[in-house]
Amino acid sequence: MPFKALVVGGAGDMGRWCSRLLKQSGFEVSISSRRPDIMAIAESLGAGVASVDYAGQFDVVVLSVPIDAIEGIAAQVGPRMKPGSLLMDLSSLKTGPVEAMLKYAPESVEVIGAHPLFGPGLETLEGRTIVLVPTGRSGRWLSVMRDVFETAGAAVEISTPGEHDRKMAIVQGLTHFLYISWGRAIQWMDVDLRDLEAYRTPVYGVTETMAGRVLAQNPELYALIQSGHDVAPVRKAFIEACTELAAMIDAGDLETFKGTFSAAAAHYGDLEGAKERSERIVRLGQGELAAIKKSAGLERAFVLPGGRKVYGTVKELQREDFTLETPSETLVLRYDAVSMLGPEGLSSLKDGSPSVGRDILVKLPIGADVRVLGWVLTRIDGVTGVSHETRNAMGPDHVLYRLTVGVRPERSEDTLQRVLATIWGLGYEVK
Repeated sequence: MPFKALVVGGAGDMGRWCSRLLKQSGFEVSISSRRPDIMAIAESLGAGVASVDYAGQFDVVVLSVPIDAIEGIAAQVGPRMKPGSLLMDLSSLKTGPVEAMLKYAPESVEVIGAHPLFGPGLETLEGRTIVLVPTGRSGRWLSVMRDVFETAGAAVEISTPGEHDRKMAIVQGLTHFLYISWGRAIQWMDVDLRDLEAYRTPVYGVTETMAGRVLAQNPELYALIQSGHDVAPVRKAFIEACTELAAMIDAGDLETFKGTFSAAAAHYGDLEGAKERSERIVRLGQGELAAIKKSAGLERAFVLPGGRKVYGTVKELQREDFTLETPSETLVLRYDAVSMLGPEGLSSLKDGSPSVGRDILVKLPIGADVRVLGWVLTRIDGVTGVSHETRNAMGPDHVLYRLTVGVRPERSEDTLQRVLATIWGLGYEVK
């Protein structure tokens, strides 16, 4: 008999991801949600629909709800669960949710906290990380759930609620706060970012892009992350550091500022490696921009945001964008939003030649532009195109990308080896 699982909040993005994973792992899955379209969502997942009132009929109950709703849902679900079953959550904080699950579930019910370190829009867990937080009531289910995630390709990190929240306070809390503060300062100064395009430096470009990425997310989720107990001292340290540095400059104490700068640099560690990686990224970006600007009047192929591939004649080169006349439409494209394909990609699009996709997981330093790496790979003979999936954090300094490299089927292995050799030659890690 397969295990029966109920995903509370199963109609949400993360809940649907969890439901699909459990179904692929052989579980019989039902979902619970207040959404009016729950029946249609359940049908699309191949799942059943059940109320939390029937939690006692399931072997596993997963709480995929906002952090501030965990305690209320745990209070509803926990007392109804049967002996030997598992109660697990998927929230990005662990101390409060784990305490709530332990509080409301009977002693005979096992409790595990889980935090997938990625978003829900993934086709594979290869190279992704999931943090599992066992408790004193995690028996057989810890090995079962670990096997579910590892079989799907994920790396499992075992932690405690306190350790998890302290580390995520920096990885998420500090990083988000930095970029939100940057965006707020830009708003206060009433700066139109378009006016800065002509003055863009490499560091500014990375900062602007990452700030936009954070500001495009759900403000409710980010507010809840900032409300975490362990984030407060991290924010305080950041604000005090900013205040200290500003006071030095305002007082004209440049010697103290330089000493503080040097101390921070010494604590960072591998400065030369970071400098080399960032300079390589800048050179690659300049190379793609130059290649596009040299293509006026020529046929070229590009990968657009979302992975769509188009080809046409490059026209009307402007400072920030250019026009592409395709066989069916005229497109105005930003240089920093597209990746140019090589001759193989253009030929493949024009004649409809078949290609096969090969997936590669690549670990890049924060700030690296995966589109630039994709452009470099498309210059390899036999590569017809490169697309990438949403990136995910690997600690504070790196992100992991899933590249799908299109190659000619008749020489796919040889081409793949040259792709890997190029990535390694650039100093990047393939997972």
